[in-house]
Amino acid sequence: MQSTRKPYNDRVGYFASMRSGPTSSDGRGWVVIYDAAAAGIDTDGCRYAVVCETHSTVSGVQGERLARKTMHAPASFCEACAASDGVHQTEWEG
Repeated sequence: MQSTRKPYNDRVGYFASMRSGPTSSDGRGWVVIYDAAAAGIDTDGCRYAVVCETHSTVSGVQGERLARKTMHAPASFCEACAASDGVHQTEWEG
């Protein structure tokens, strides 16, 4: 069942999610972590897929800690988020 607070929690492979900065028409977008294999997302063998749902951008990462760190910094893998934040993705070090 879809939640108002966590609207992606009903998707297969859902692991965690959070609202991100001013990147959508309502002022905030979503970044979601999925178990890549369960969700059927190709991440070149990485365990987790971190997805900027606003811009449909995916980053594959191996560990849960790195997945959560990446979720908190969508500009590190999403060019549209980086442009809206005024940060280039190469400036973030994971």
